[in-house]
Amino acid sequence: MNRSEFLKNIIGLFGVAVLPPMAFKNYQKIYLLQCFVRGFQFNDGPQLLDVMKEGSLLDLVREPDNPYDACAIALYFNQRKIGFIPAESNEILSRLLDAEVVTLLAEITHLKKEAATWENVHIAVSALKETDRPLPEFAAYLTLLESPEYHTIKYPDNQISRVATQGKNILSGEEFYKELIESSDNDEIYDIIHEGFTSPAKMEEALDQSLILIDRNKLPADLIMDEVIEAIEEGVIQLENTFNESGYVVAQVERLAQLGDRIERFEKVLDKTGRRFFEVVFKK
Repeated sequence: MNRSEFLKNIIGLFGVAVLPPMAFKNYQKIYLLQCFVRGFQFNDGPQLLDVMKEGSLLDLVREPDNPYDACAIALYFNQRKIGFIPAESNEILSRLLDAEVVTLLAEITHLKKEAATWENVHIAVSALKETDRPLPEFAAYLTLLESPEYHTIKYPDNQISRVATQGKNILSGEEFYKELIESSDNDEIYDIIHEGFTSPAKMEEALDQSLILIDRNKLPADLIMDEVIEAIEEGVIQLENTFNESGYVVAQVERLAQLGDRIERFEKVLDKTGRRFFEVVFKK
């Protein structure tokens, strides 16, 4: 057993705070990433939730032949796959794993069974740094655990903004996010959402200000008559003379949320004044 495996085993048995003196003189745990487990509901995660504990170690397993992501890093608990490191955050970590220049540890930091499956388990990926000196003050954030921001748990002081872009339809950002995922047949939708909106706040803003658009001229044939662009008398907002090209309407977001497996991406577009909107691009 090499030194890295020895240290991982010791941490798994005793925890970080009570490492025996023979392990090493001093160390710091440097948090490189803190995130929810991506694709939790599509793997064995839900079946193992009752036996998981905060502080449990996870195995990081590279999947260089993954057909969807060459940088894929799977997460295993008790030798069973529970999901992945989010694709938008895995490139540097995959290089570190491939190079074998540093030992990376993954641990469960938060468990919330009452949350939706994609927010059940929050993890941290860290590296152990042997040192006799503390980190400089400006880098102290690397030693702090973050409290995750949940979108599927409502707290008394958590006001969810709601939107009614079409009068009769009302969806919160939380509901829109949840329904998009549930209507998708694979976990690619996570990347589509997070690459398109970059943050939960951006999604809330897009819903709240009716910024999610559809271009009638680019729709697949089977969606041309779909209620996602139902007629203006039904409540859809048409944007005439707002853009340099015609055809844009504000999406009927309740229907759009049911089409997660049809969405290719959310593309940023600007109107004539430079205001940013989010155009839904559908798979052909």
